[in-house]
Amino acid sequence: MPPATGGRAPFGWIALWVAVVVAAGVGVGIGWLLWAGSDNAASGSGPENAAADAAGACQAWNRVPALSKVYSDDEISRAYFARVGGAAALAQSAAQLDHRYDTLDKAFQNVTRRLQTFTVKGAGAVAAHDKVTTLCARLDD
Repeated sequence: MPPATGGRAPFGWIALWVAVVVAAGVGVGIGWLLWAGSDNAASGSGPENAAADAAGACQAWNRVPALSKVYSDDEISRAYFARVGGAAALAQSAAQLDHRYDTLDKAFQNVTRRLQTFTVKGAGAVAAHDKVTTLCARLDD
């Protein structure tokens, strides 16, 4: 019988979370190095880029069916986990460029906090998922 972990996160999930955060940071850094420039439309600033980041966040989010699916014991759950991390990073970027996306960023912060504390089941988790889904649907209007 394996030893009890005392409610702690399995090491694999923590390592995966760290890898997602590092990968997102590296991706943003590489993109900035390759395309940054004040005369370049891809310089990463302005409302158009914020809207693109928010849309990207929502595109990834729309492929996460429920928070309870993130910590399942199958390969697809790792994809859900990575999608949530990437979507949260894009929502944060959108909010930094345009404060109209602050609410979306805060909703994603709530979701990532739930992932960090493993509170991905129950009414609160469903409400957090629904809030982001609703905010994303409003972006399409």
